[in-house]
Amino acid sequence: MPSAPARVAPLALDRVSRVVGRGDRDERLARERVADLASVAHPGVCVPLDVAREDDAVVACSPRVAGVALSGAGPVEALGEWVWLVASLADALAALHRAGFSHGDVSPANVIVGVRPVLIDLVGAALGRERGTPGFAAPERARGGPSPAADVYALGAVALAVAGDTIRTQAEAWMVPLLAQDPDARPTAAAVAAGLSRCAAPVRWRPEADVPRQGTPPPARTERDPRAWAWRLVRRPVRTLVIALACVAAIAWIAWGPDLAASEPSARGAELAADSVPADPAPVLSPPAPVAAAVALTTARGEALAVGDGEALVAMTVPGSGAWATASREARSLEEGTVFEGLVIAERGAVQVEVGDAVEGDNGAPRRALVAVTYEVSPHARSDPDGHSVAVPAHTQTALLALEWSGTVWRVAEVSDPP
Repeated sequence: MPSAPARVAPLALDRVSRVVGRGDRDERLARERVADLASVAHPGVCVPLDVAREDDAVVACSPRVAGVALSGAGPVEALGEWVWLVASLADALAALHRAGFSHGDVSPANVIVGVRPVLIDLVGAALGRERGTPGFAAPERARGGPSPAADVYALGAVALAVAGDTIRTQAEAWMVPLLAQDPDARPTAAAVAAGLSRCAAPVRWRPEADVPRQGTPPPARTERDPRAWAWRLVRRPVRTLVIALACVAAIAWIAWGPDLAASEPSARGAELAADSVPADPAPVLSPPAPVAAAVALTTARGEALAVGDGEALVAMTVPGSGAWATASREARSLEEGTVFEGLVIAERGAVQVEVGDAVEGDNGAPRRALVAVTYEVSPHARSDPDGHSVAVPAHTQTALLALEWSGTVWRVAEVSDPP
């Protein structure tokens, strides 16, 4: 009888081993984790190969990833390269989260940058003995296990840790929502990936190993910087405007008023938002009328909430703004199962209230505008993830939208009641 073919194991040089625990319990949990992770297929996630036992030690074996560990690379000084790095990591985390997993220890030591950034070490934190890397772990990790929200916090801390002095202001401003103390206030990884990629054109970063840093890296800050995030109806210097509001995300919004403060998103909404202004990648020096954009964004928000597309909601707002933070919370609510049944938004009129300052290089065209939009909200029902349903009667609202021009599209920065 012919013998069974021998199994050919990968060469030791092609794999990396790490002790993740000890004893039978850790071995069982590690093997379950590795088996479950086999369903994740994303180039930015290094899925482990196997688990071995060496005496009492439990060893996780993973493919070797070519590249430079982020912990041994120098700071990122170009904004496009930083966006490429952070957005790529966010996209990888989003793939993990969609599959039902959390990383548990997102830190510079667990990121390898080669052709793309790759998350490594996906087993240890799942065994319940690790609390993440100090300085990068979310506050709630001190008393609880890994979660998608904790991964997003760690991503924000990593993004600040690698940001060089030349892009520090933008990095700190754009990472504020990720570093929120309240896990429910943080955006999803998918929203971060989609929004950040619209802040600046991603450019591949090629780090060099063991590049010395000058001095001590600034600590990751979690406090909110009102200069970077608050959209105020005051006139500011051009340079402050460009720095504070340079990032533009994509998000779809529906009813803006307080009655729907907990509303949600849609993919079709993002398309409508993009269609509200020319999408030509070539520079657009003269923004179209903000009134038409405000109407389109309001309608798009309704579409987004009706179909449950949270990413579209986030895409219609200026990243880091009050509107962006609200949309991120709404997107998380939709992701968790909130449903709007029978929701339809019908615009009934819009008027431009104020035009903001012009910006150099735009031929004198304004970059900000305040538009009052009146719309009708159809009777509908909102069902929460716990099964609780609330009937919302038909009503008419007027919302004041503070719009920001990105160079290609108008986005929403703030929403308030008319004076």
